[in-house]
Amino acid sequence: MEQRLLAWLAERKLMPSPELVAHLAQRPDGLALLERSVAALDAPRLFLGLDDMLPEPAKASDVPATTPPDADPAGETPAPSAGVDKTAEMTGAKRTAAAREAAPPPHIIAQIDETKADGSLDNYVKLFNHRYQTLSRMVRRNPIMREAGSLRGFETDGEVKVLGMVAEARPIRNGRLRVVLEDPEARQPVLFTEPEGGSYNILPDEVIGIAGRLSPRGDMLYANGPPVRPSLGRLREPRRATDPHKALFISDLHIGSNTFQKREWQRFIAWLNGEVDFHPGWVPRPGYLVMVGDVVDGIDAYPDQEKDLEITDIWEQYAALAEYVAQMPTDLQIVILPGNHDAVRLMEPQLPLPERVREFFPSNVTFTANPVLLDLAGVRVLAYHGKSMDDLVSLRELGYDRPHLAMKEMLNRRHLAPQYGSKTPLAPEPHDHLIIHEVPELFVTGHVHACRVDQHQGILLVNPGTWQAQTDYQRMMNFQPDPARAVAVDLQSFDTRVLDFNL
Repeated sequence: MEQRLLAWLAERKLMPSPELVAHLAQRPDGLALLERSVAALDAPRLFLGLDDMLPEPAKASDVPATTPPDADPAGETPAPSAGVDKTAEMTGAKRTAAAREAAPPPHIIAQIDETKADGSLDNYVKLFNHRYQTLSRMVRRNPIMREAGSLRGFETDGEVKVLGMVAEARPIRNGRLRVVLEDPEARQPVLFTEPEGGSYNILPDEVIGIAGRLSPRGDMLYANGPPVRPSLGRLREPRRATDPHKALFISDLHIGSNTFQKREWQRFIAWLNGEVDFHPGWVPRPGYLVMVGDVVDGIDAYPDQEKDLEITDIWEQYAALAEYVAQMPTDLQIVILPGNHDAVRLMEPQLPLPERVREFFPSNVTFTANPVLLDLAGVRVLAYHGKSMDDLVSLRELGYDRPHLAMKEMLNRRHLAPQYGSKTPLAPEPHDHLIIHEVPELFVTGHVHACRVDQHQGILLVNPGTWQAQTDYQRMMNFQPDPARAVAVDLQSFDTRVLDFNL
């Protein structure tokens, strides 16, 4: 039954929670119930959980003819009859009680704590050496590349396997790509034949492995196939929270902009407080709210921004956000990281918002750097605002309306901003804080104002959209944002729901 269920779901590109599969596999009509439930969904889904199943009809034997003598006076809580597993019932009661307890505070696993970028040449050298050494070790985890050598002194006969950082990549005629690799010892030109109708999307400054054959003169390495990128490791069961805590992700509020969706935002706050009858089971009580950068619109973020601002002082913009946060439930654990519109340096990685901002906010708010690796109730969450998507959208088949594809490119390269010195300014820190050292269960970004949910090799990908209506610039670019959205994730089952607060 379990195999039949998984095959049926795979055909429809649906991802079930383990609890759902276990529940349906124990029922003789499990597949029929699944089919009826999916047909009854009000919108397309990527993830399915127990909450998405149709309620089971009550049997006549389940309804007592009279109120049991040991029920409460209202007759609403009958005592378990003979044969009922009281231990299971007590366990369920404990879990329900645990779900009402406060969610554990968010724990910061990794982020930049202080900047050491002094602009010296030594720091630039240290940054690129750290990137190369770390990512080359990840490439070598692929069995194909375990014996890969340096770019100096390899044998000219037979197949050659080498590692290097891309110094240059440019297309030439007949669908070929000329790449120059470098390592601490040497440089080597490599010629790729790209797949018909596609591209390997090789970027400067990423670290790759190559298997190929050297030309007779030794001046060109002909790649036998695609580049080998840092390994994400084998597909594994993600970590889950012990209790069904909810995590809510929002991004790009742009408070202070005259296109900030104020009415929809107020509806969102009322929903958090249980005042709006809209998906009540997804209110994170207890749980987390993660704001993934650009929480305010800032000032001087682009030319003539003043004409688009309702609040022209950036500190007043943060004060307005603090007033909104004060209206939210106090048992909600809130995480705020900066973006390119916030009051921090534009170069990444970005330090947490300054004390002058933090003093506006209550104690249930945690301020982090950008990027940051978080532990939310035992689930690893990698949060990054996503400025590097301005570089990645130039790759084949990518675009601002498909941020999930750019997120996959970051994961495949184990780096959040693989190209140095393009549209994403990167600080010359002695260590590269944008390397994805630890593979998360959940990866969340923002920046592009498009709401998308997907998965990649067992990692849940979330970009929650924005709370800003279409700007003049977006209209000129013919880009339609997805405003007033939040993405909710059950950290125990990984059931996911996109919540639309548009009025």
